[in-house]
Amino acid sequence: MVFPFLVLYFHKGLLLPLETSASVAACWGLGSFVAGPLGGWASDRVDPIRLMGFSMAGAGLLMTAFPAIQGLPLLVLTTFSLALLADLGRPSTMTALARLGGSEHGRDAFALNYMAINLGMSIGPTLGGFLAEMDYRYLFWVDGGSSVAAAAVLLLSGTRCPEVEKAPGRSVNWNIGRPAFRMYCWLSLFFWSFMTFFAAGPVYAVKWLHLSEHDVGYIWLFNTILIVATNLWVNRLTSAYSLPKLLALGCACQSLCYLTLWFLPDVWGLVGATLWLTIGEMLLFSNANAYVAQMVPAEKMGRAMGVNSLCVSLALISSAPTMGYFFSHHSPAQLWLTMAGAAALAALGMLALPGHKQPREKSNQ
Repeated sequence: MVFPFLVLYFHKGLLLPLETSASVAACWGLGSFVAGPLGGWASDRVDPIRLMGFSMAGAGLLMTAFPAIQGLPLLVLTTFSLALLADLGRPSTMTALARLGGSEHGRDAFALNYMAINLGMSIGPTLGGFLAEMDYRYLFWVDGGSSVAAAAVLLLSGTRCPEVEKAPGRSVNWNIGRPAFRMYCWLSLFFWSFMTFFAAGPVYAVKWLHLSEHDVGYIWLFNTILIVATNLWVNRLTSAYSLPKLLALGCACQSLCYLTLWFLPDVWGLVGATLWLTIGEMLLFSNANAYVAQMVPAEKMGRAMGVNSLCVSLALISSAPTMGYFFSHHSPAQLWLTMAGAAALAALGMLALPGHKQPREKSNQ
């Protein structure tokens, strides 16, 4: 609910310059960067579901206090801390899904999780747009309150992860294997392109296309409703295809997203770009996690998802400043072409990945 409007809050709500607003928003990525390996390490040592619950509760409490923060140094520190608390639970979520779903149902579990995320995103940005127009404080209070409520439901549900025994003679370190590292390298490039769209889209819509904040919420609603309605069907339809090919196709769709904005610099171009973005993320996100789940031993899954969070964090750190630089010194069209090239390069890298191996149960026998 908050992240799509974070730069606008700093720029319009607190009257900071656009480049300064983008730089402060980038501190979210720094907090996420620290949270990734820390959460991955912790997820291999404590119950990931408990860790996820306490992460949501802490982030929700700090979110409700965010509107009271004044002054640039405190804004930087609080933005960093909020992301640290929120994203500490990101590796634990993926680790819990990998353990509960197993190799047989792992891909379906990740697809279902992605649908659940977008079900929430169908409500969050749309409601957030209306709240931001009334008062930006409502945005943080509602988001924080919902996070605390979700944490309470999760912790009181009694759901826990099965413990994983380490294979004899195998050290649990950060070496998750060359195929997984290669995939994460190209995924970082994709995430940079993907996150830049979410940083630049609202600013472009409001400042260049003269839309309102709640109009921006409707565009995100189109994205998330399409995912909720079709994601599981797309997952079943593509289940016979190799994961590297699906990952490459997802990156190619992301490239088409930016090319659409470059060809059609208007509201319909933004809608068309959002459609390509939606198709690309449906093909990529759950399949990327499924690829890692097949390539990485179970006892290292937390660390692998920690590396995944690092990729997201690097994108969060760089996306807002990238948007701020191009919008302040160049033009949106140049940003679109740069991001289209980055996504196309990621597609080529994904296509060269090795295919998935046998399920872990067979490979460990």
